[in-house]
Amino acid sequence: MTPTAPAEILLVRHGLPAPDGTKDPALGEVGLAQARRLAQWLEGERIDAVYSSHLKRAVQTAEPIAAARGLSVTIDEGLREWISAAPSYQQVEQLDHPERAAAWNEGRFEDFLPEHDADDLRANMIRTMRRIGLDHQGQRIVAASHGGASNTFLADVIGSPRRFFFNPGYTSISRIHVHPDGRFVLISINETAHLR
Repeated sequence: MTPTAPAEILLVRHGLPAPDGTKDPALGEVGLAQARRLAQWLEGERIDAVYSSHLKRAVQTAEPIAAARGLSVTIDEGLREWISAAPSYQQVEQLDHPERAAAWNEGRFEDFLPEHDADDLRANMIRTMRRIGLDHQGQRIVAASHGGASNTFLADVIGSPRRFFFNPGYTSISRIHVHPDGRFVLISINETAHLR
């Protein structure tokens, strides 16, 4: 009996959003260009399905990849980011609270987002990524998500005690194999060659 090939999930962080003062901003001009470059970079790769969180910035990142293949984007709220108590989306690179910036840089989720449970976010991403992977064994899938959600998931995959251990680039790709037994194997992290 031939073993089933694992699913390969390309976990993509969304492109750079526009600073529009809302909690759910669309991509700005730079973010749209990043999404187009990502789709062009992936032109030679077989993609069997495209998933995205429900937030605009992730959907707009996923759409060019799906459109190039005649696929639709499957919305999966399991790929969502936390919802901050802040009145609007703020890039972690531009945090205006020194304490929060230090907490992010030091990987202290509990101090960066005290209103959220890091274990809940991590468990949600693990369930979601495992479900998508098991539903698509032997296939390659794009999953457009967010920096924080990706961080907590990837930290678990590599066994990092820090929930935030790096700042994924906008439209970066982290490749994960999901084996038939549900096991995750990290293949690459934070690929950004398409942005050069």
